[in-house]
Amino acid sequence: MVLHEEKQVRMNNQLIYVVDDEADYLNLVHYVFTQFLPQYVVSLFPSGEALLGNLQSTLERPALILLDFHMPIMSGQQTLVRLKQELAWKPIPVVVVTSATSDREIQSCYEAGANSCLAKPTNMESMQNLFKRVCSYWVDTNGMATAELV
Repeated sequence: MVLHEEKQVRMNNQLIYVVDDEADYLNLVHYVFTQFLPQYVVSLFPSGEALLGNLQSTLERPALILLDFHMPIMSGQQTLVRLKQELAWKPIPVVVVTSATSDREIQSCYEAGANSCLAKPTNMESMQNLFKRVCSYWVDTNGMATAELV
């Protein structure tokens, strides 16, 4: 008799994925989380393709994805559409962080399934404050509700 092991998707309540094509920005994000928000574990991805590849290869799910809107090859919007098409990934909150905040782009983020669309911070202090508020809301406050959906 052969028993089949059932694969269980696991939500990591402190894991945050950050997707951005700018290496300097990712380094700054890593620094901010390490120094000021150490209660969260951050994984950095240089592209939407890298993010999707990771999600396909692991059963662990982040509590939150912070996604850049303007990226080459696969844009943030295209990445977001792919995330929301997959049943297993759909419940993961996605906050789009963008330097361009035209009404049209913001609307397209929400139409693609973004949970929130925010202006990309321009300095370390504003980045620290933004990430603290976003994580407090999406991970600490709403994280349990999201975990139950996965």
